[in-house]
Amino acid sequence: MPALFPEIDIAAAEARLRGVVRETPLAPFPSGDARIELRLKLECLQEVNAFKARGAWNQVAQLTPVQKADGVVCSSSGNHGQALAWAAKRAGIHAVIVMPANAYPNKIEACRAHGAEVVLVPTRADCDEEVARHVAAGRTLVHPYDAARTIEGAGTTGLELARQWPEVEVVLVPVGGGGLVSGIALAFARVHGYRTKVIGVEPAGAPTLSLGMKAGTPVTPKIDTQVQGLCPPASGQWNIDVARACVDSVMLLDDTAIFAAQAQLVNDGGWTVEPAGAAAAAAVFSGRFALESAKLLASRTASNPLRVAAVVSGGNPDPAQLAAVRARP
Repeated sequence: MPALFPEIDIAAAEARLRGVVRETPLAPFPSGDARIELRLKLECLQEVNAFKARGAWNQVAQLTPVQKADGVVCSSSGNHGQALAWAAKRAGIHAVIVMPANAYPNKIEACRAHGAEVVLVPTRADCDEEVARHVAAGRTLVHPYDAARTIEGAGTTGLELARQWPEVEVVLVPVGGGGLVSGIALAFARVHGYRTKVIGVEPAGAPTLSLGMKAGTPVTPKIDTQVQGLCPPASGQWNIDVARACVDSVMLLDDTAIFAAQAQLVNDGGWTVEPAGAAAAAAVFSGRFALESAKLLASRTASNPLRVAAVVSGGNPDPAQLAAVRARP
């Protein structure tokens, strides 16, 4: 049988990333349900505090000498931009990061701190037009999710998790554009042959991947969420195609559940987590996962729990928002 998506070589990406990115911990955490054994894949402790470092370096490491000389560009609300700025600095190349003006100020400054040129535009919708201008001038686009090499890098999170916990039965993954969930799902399909279920968790106000999976093509719904980092205008075609083949389902959560999970991870776990990074854990804490997974949990008990991993994808919250979370009783 031919390999599924042969253009995406996650094992090669893992070799490329070795010694550059960190192997992040898989930490036990109370699930609030005796039938669920929960462990958190802490990508909030990754380089630049986000899984995005994986895809950014995998892209930059494969640039040709001419591409390196001409520099790179991307659009980002924060973490991918910071990751590309970090990767470009490490490689000694120039990066332009196009960001919406309402991006978290700390993320804008983090991009600049790594030496990138930051271009602010009024809205997320304006980003693509500005990026296209830089691409026309010769820069290489490093897409935050809709690219085989970005998916390869993100997928190394899945290979790592599969080694850390071979018995894992369900993996919950935050969904923005879909690069992380598609990469992890493809990685587990190759390692476990679809034995492990991979479920995306997406804001109800930004259902771009779930709608894209139904349509088979990118869909641009009205975005109505405050969870920065999980609200692109549309998911990419690469992400939709891989997700349709490898992702078991996508669960929609409201913002309230996601922000509540962030508070739980920050105050009970002691980790610095942004709202987007808490979305997968929110599916468990809110009870939504148990509700939608009744069949999986039907015969499970405290002595035979369902083994569930949730990816904590990022740890770059707005400082004022984080301070407010920590101040809650």
